[in-house]
Amino acid sequence: MAVIGGGVIGCGVALDLQTRGLNVVVLEQTDFAAGTSSRSTKLFHGGIRYLPQFRFHLVSEGLREQRVLARVADYLFEPLEFVVPVYDQLGLADAPAWAATGRRASFILGAGLTLYDLLGGIGRPGERNRRLSKVEVTKAAPRLRSEGLRGGFVYSDAQTDDARLVIALARTAVDHGSVAVNRARATNVTRAGNGFEIEIADQQVRARSVVAATGAFAAPGSSPSSLLLSKGAHVIVAKDEVGLGEHAIVLPKTDDGRVLFIIPWAGHALIGTTDSKYTGSPMHPVVDQADVEYLLEHVARFLEVGPLQALSTFAGLRALADTEAENTATASREHAVREAEPGYFQVAGGKLTTYRRIAAKVADRVARYLSHSAKSRTLQVPLAGAGGGGPDGDALRTRYGTRAEVVREMMRTVAGGGRLLADGRTYLGEVAHAVEHESATTIADFTLRRTRLALLSRDHARSDAPEIGQVMGNALGWTPAERARQLDLHEAELTVEGL
Repeated sequence: MAVIGGGVIGCGVALDLQTRGLNVVVLEQTDFAAGTSSRSTKLFHGGIRYLPQFRFHLVSEGLREQRVLARVADYLFEPLEFVVPVYDQLGLADAPAWAATGRRASFILGAGLTLYDLLGGIGRPGERNRRLSKVEVTKAAPRLRSEGLRGGFVYSDAQTDDARLVIALARTAVDHGSVAVNRARATNVTRAGNGFEIEIADQQVRARSVVAATGAFAAPGSSPSSLLLSKGAHVIVAKDEVGLGEHAIVLPKTDDGRVLFIIPWAGHALIGTTDSKYTGSPMHPVVDQADVEYLLEHVARFLEVGPLQALSTFAGLRALADTEAENTATASREHAVREAEPGYFQVAGGKLTTYRRIAAKVADRVARYLSHSAKSRTLQVPLAGAGGGGPDGDALRTRYGTRAEVVREMMRTVAGGGRLLADGRTYLGEVAHAVEHESATTIADFTLRRTRLALLSRDHARSDAPEIGQVMGNALGWTPAERARQLDLHEAELTVEGL
């Protein structure tokens, strides 16, 4: 089997097929999780906004999958409570007009959140929803504007680090026998005998079957699939600028009829997201000034804040299979699998939360094609680093789980390996581990995806890049000239990312 695309779906498919007894290679054109899989809102959620759209199956699937994720990816699964304020004269996004304001809004929201809990079934992580008084709402979210505030509700979902999830999936697939290669762009897929030949630069890979999980990028070697691309922009600010504590805040209505989230993430506040049609290059979608103004204007509409200073921004692309939708906000997040020709499968759409179920469904199609009878085992396969419990405040355990001790051991081999870098969360010695065990081959692999140093430091890792390059260069045998080139490449990637 060959899987083209090293995002969450591609790596999920690889793990599923490998643990069924097939031999799998993953081919990623740039770096693992370099696309949308490192640019999401970092949530394991059921999709509360899908309830008014009557997409109950999609909601239930996500909520029930939370139980699996809390077990197989425990250190990457952190329950999070969301506060939803209710205002007299402000509507609720996606609710019908007759139910959008006043006392009806509280009743409808409470009923919807109860349904949300019921759809999750017994044993879903986190607390059940509860009603909050006005005093309780302002205690949980002290910067919320009080004029017209009636009270609110709190409900539970969970958050994660999406890029670390992908790395854990790839690591687990490799531990079970897969081969995973980044910087391996598949340029064409052609029929060859009873299988396929995938072209990669001047090499070829032969496989009996191929899965293309290329997200917003066109799958090689077939007529292009019809996709609707939606951009989701995010802004990171200091937590104290918005008075954020342990609870996330739902801003209940935007100008385009959606909700926004303000989420505590990695010691900061993550604000997102937009949902607008995108027609540009999928390689480096960036947050433009209009996106920033839209997000911060809505924050200021609901919260008493001063001028907000964006620390970083990032944008991801949703590759939606629902091309008939009137706009991207109403387009279904259901995944779709297309068999471009017998044995060549292409998957699009879906959510981060349900990656495992999507992967299992795709793998079922592949297994039937190959007359392979083994069923999915990923319900019971822990990801690399799992088994030690959820996040416990230790930065290394939060990123690596039980593998944190392996990282600490490698840190001791690096001069100054225990030094904290500019974000106050990342250690210089982690570079050696990223190279040896996580296929990091560029400085940006480390600063943008293996860690979030570039997003969470004021200079976006520029001051730390020379030392990172030194450690990486020692491990990879870079000459001084190559190290200088890699520093230039890092600067160029930060620039195109808008950092």
